[in-house]
Amino acid sequence: MRLMDKVTIEISSAPSHPIQLLDYPDLSSEHKLVNKGIIILRQYTPRILRYLSKQRLLGHLPAYRIEVRAGKMAEAEVRSLMGIWMRRKRARRLAYVILELLLMPFTAFVALLPGPNVVFYGLFVMFYFHFKAFLSLSKIKVEELNITIIRNE
Repeated sequence: MRLMDKVTIEISSAPSHPIQLLDYPDLSSEHKLVNKGIIILRQYTPRILRYLSKQRLLGHLPAYRIEVRAGKMAEAEVRSLMGIWMRRKRARRLAYVILELLLMPFTAFVALLPGPNVVFYGLFVMFYFHFKAFLSLSKIKVEELNITIIRNE
């Protein structure tokens, strides 16, 4: 990860998806086992990589320059909405981490099948990025994020 890569977020008035990540870096990891899992996932289940890229982003959010497209919203309102969004993400990541920890022992049975153990590596990589995102979201204060508001009048 290069320090201060740019992330673009859009805040809309739509109640179903008020905050959307538009532009963010691709998935990578400096850990050997996680990187092996990413390679296997890229080969066998490439569609999951976009989702995992978002999880990695949540785990490293303070390291990015964040551009927010927020219409005519004030900075305080943008930061408030970002705080609510991050709290929801943190709670959901905790639920995912617990579920993945419970499921991981059962992937040992799948390892007996011939071929790459995509199920184990997929679950392990998802657990890793969900756990990192949960820890990071627990520590982040929205006031400390490097947010630039782009007004689309």
